[in-house]
Amino acid sequence: MAVVLLFGIHFIVIFFVCFLFWRRQDRQLQLYYWPALVLKLSAGIALGLVYKYHYLVGDTFGFFEDACKLTELFRRAPSTYVNFLMAGDESDLLSGLLINTQSRSLFLVKIVSLVAIFTGDNYWITSLYFSLISFWSGFLLVQKITTAFPVAKLAAAIAFLFFPSVVFWSSGIIKESLALTGLFVLVRVYIGVLTNSKPFWWEYLLTPIAAIIVWNLKYYWIAVFIPVMMTTLLVYFITKSTKLKSTSKILIWIVAFLFFSFGGSFVHPNFYLENFLQVLAENYNQFIRISPYENVVHYQLEPTWESVIHNSPLALVSGFFRPFVWEAHNFLQIVAGIENLFVLILFLITFSKWKSVRESPHQLLIFSSAVYIIILCVFLALSTPNFGTLTRYKVGFLPFLVFMLLAENSALNWMKLKLSKFFKVR
Repeated sequence: MAVVLLFGIHFIVIFFVCFLFWRRQDRQLQLYYWPALVLKLSAGIALGLVYKYHYLVGDTFGFFEDACKLTELFRRAPSTYVNFLMAGDESDLLSGLLINTQSRSLFLVKIVSLVAIFTGDNYWITSLYFSLISFWSGFLLVQKITTAFPVAKLAAAIAFLFFPSVVFWSSGIIKESLALTGLFVLVRVYIGVLTNSKPFWWEYLLTPIAAIIVWNLKYYWIAVFIPVMMTTLLVYFITKSTKLKSTSKILIWIVAFLFFSFGGSFVHPNFYLENFLQVLAENYNQFIRISPYENVVHYQLEPTWESVIHNSPLALVSGFFRPFVWEAHNFLQIVAGIENLFVLILFLITFSKWKSVRESPHQLLIFSSAVYIIILCVFLALSTPNFGTLTRYKVGFLPFLVFMLLAENSALNWMKLKLSKFFKVR
């Protein structure tokens, strides 16, 4: 009875807050709101069920179990709990009681505990709140894209609110859920600066928080995103009043990006030039050792730049389109394979209409987005060759890839044409 009452209270709170948020949206965006919200909340619950009954073990319940240990500490010794939140790390004595002591996992555990305090240590209600926050960030990004590029509204909605693996693997109590939330906030602010739109007061507050969250959970996402963003903004503001050709702007962009990337190599030990390739190869070899032969991408990877360049084409194809349907060995892989086939079709359609992409007035934004997607895809595919893990990790670039493939409308027009013919025949 108490559990039912708890669910009822939180359902009313979630519905009321969501209703207020919905009322403030543009009427056309309101059409996407409730279907996308229900899908997102359902995905968070589904994620927990998959880990509970399919994987049997997994990060999500380990994170929550540790979070509940912290909420128990909060109830017994609030000051000790606060001190651990502010300063505790994997070397802290208290972390000996926890399953997850690695710094990134511990960061998420602390955040989960803050929510669990108000959900009565209920995993499923806590999961709903994490899914809700993730949904809002995606919806706010679609809102910004729609304002800046009205013709891309449908593409943005599909990519950020309805694409299956993006929805599923950014829901519930996992790192990607919160990390993608932060990344979407940063991208929204980035688009706002590029389009000279006045930021809301809460964007000033959320931007540093979002950057801290992404850095602490998925530092390699932001390590690619920040140089791309800074380079694009620099080139945009330097060249916007000039009559430089797109080719010249892109050459300037490449030079500036290399400069920012070199500077960024000093911000984390794994990015130090003497460590980076070694870490990449070690991660690859570790996955190869623990994964079944048929469930991984096999490279001949050595800790050298020559080896990385040699394996990059296979990594790019694998990150974008694998596992293929015929490589699937379970239900989740089959679903991922079907989705990857859809992405491949979109890619081929867009590539066949390459001339329209080259004539786009947003070439600099397209080029910089492509750089982010390609770099992150290649290094994720090289370091995490396991199909299951890669499907989860690639949500850091997949929604942007899908959006780019749909945004120029060639693929969307093709889909609309096929659907209209189908229903006409029917």
